[in-house]
Amino acid sequence: MRSEEAIKKKAGLGALVMTARTYYILCMSFLMIPVLIFCAGYLRPYIGIPMALVFIALLVFAVRGPGYKSSALKEFIKLPWSYVIVCIVLALLLSFVTGIGEFVYSLEDHVYRRAMLRDLISYDWPVIYDMSTQTNPVVAAFFAGHASKSALTYYFTYFLPAALIGKIGGMTAGCVALLIWNSIGIFLIFLGMTVFAKRPSFAGPFILVFFAGLDAIPNAINAVCHYDWWLWMEGYVPYLCYVANFTELCDVFHQIIPCFIIVLLLMTQPDTRSEGLTASLLFAYSPWATIGILPLAIGAFFRKEGGAGKGITAVRNIFTPVNILAAGSMLLLFGSFYMSNSGSISFQGIAWTFYDDPLQYIPAYLIFIAVEVLPYFLILRGRYGRDPVFAAACLTLLLLPVYVVSEMNDFNMRGSMPALFVIQLLLTSVVAEKAHKNEIPKKTGDRIKTVLAALALILMMFPALLNMFVIFGNEIKGSPNNVEAIGSYGNIVDESYLGHITNNFMAEGYEDSFFYKYLARQ
Repeated sequence: MRSEEAIKKKAGLGALVMTARTYYILCMSFLMIPVLIFCAGYLRPYIGIPMALVFIALLVFAVRGPGYKSSALKEFIKLPWSYVIVCIVLALLLSFVTGIGEFVYSLEDHVYRRAMLRDLISYDWPVIYDMSTQTNPVVAAFFAGHASKSALTYYFTYFLPAALIGKIGGMTAGCVALLIWNSIGIFLIFLGMTVFAKRPSFAGPFILVFFAGLDAIPNAINAVCHYDWWLWMEGYVPYLCYVANFTELCDVFHQIIPCFIIVLLLMTQPDTRSEGLTASLLFAYSPWATIGILPLAIGAFFRKEGGAGKGITAVRNIFTPVNILAAGSMLLLFGSFYMSNSGSISFQGIAWTFYDDPLQYIPAYLIFIAVEVLPYFLILRGRYGRDPVFAAACLTLLLLPVYVVSEMNDFNMRGSMPALFVIQLLLTSVVAEKAHKNEIPKKTGDRIKTVLAALALILMMFPALLNMFVIFGNEIKGSPNNVEAIGSYGNIVDESYLGHITNNFMAEGYEDSFFYKYLARQ
């Protein structure tokens, strides 16, 4: 068996050698660092330190597992340094353009992200608000009838490295750190897409930026003849919504980047004995995406590339000590933390019950699936029809629209992220291969398929291009940004954000919750 050192020596100095093991270590370190900071900063020392050591031990055991001692080194990829440097620049540029750190005009959700980062920097951990300090009279009157204290309770794990640096260097240092941290995450995604495609190709960065459903079609129809269902660019039917990558990278970067990295690990990880550790880490970053990744994790166990084995061996590899202990620890830690605030899930139910006429749900569902899922299913089914992860992704995307959680349906928007990324990952692999072979279809049927696939790739760019137009247009005009409209959750400037803040970020009565009573620092 060749060692990684021998592989790198054979590759020479002109390329970066990437093995599955190296990529796994890089990604798991990126994902684990914020979790370890949470353990050290938010938990009582006699709980946080042992739990952090458990996570470190699980990671070490996974890296040294049988899968990484054998199959992990059989395949590797050489990446030209020019390609690596361009990917680093693209990652920094994408983070900057999407508003990370708020150095350019930012989309709406950044007003919440900036306030949260500021509070993580300026308050002691756990972040507890004394609501009597509110200076806006309307806000103060609102909280007069509520508990005197509230706790910041949200999936903010991704922000903790930047917040830690901000505690040392101030808010600006924290914003710069967040920009760099986010860029590292995007770069890891670029690397992973290259590892999966088994060749360096800029199809990965392109599709990461522009992947979306064919939202251009319903938006064009609405522009010609307005229809009552249309609400916003990606909300063209009631309560059903899958969101474009660029929009998610702007608004919920703290959820989508860890999600994409974890999906990449599931698709490239050679040892299913530690797959539970990989998948369960997503719970620290996005509880809704964790629900969406479960079917994919099951499918990944039965991919030929996963080396899960057959029959009783496959089942045994699922229920390993690493998988069980990792999933149990994450559920206990972050499950109890999230449950201290359940206000954001008060609006929920079967999707068709929210329609004036439940029968209206049928055409809405069919239109939605035709725009968001069907085109990519038709493009990919020939090659990946037997892939269990592809099947799990398609099934997930068909079932998620049946249920609604929150008025904007976060269950759909965030729960779909893992499955949508599988679709774009497989699409990237196909595009990279076609570009590498540079073949011109000879049969009429193949030409038609190629034209339709190219048309789908063009139409999918609409949401990203429109958001870029908004960002660049407002930046060029010097339009005022609203990122300071909240300021701090402990002293809210604009009362119009009250409802969303109290439902999604604040936990009243937190003292009686399991997490704050038994686990959190006092």
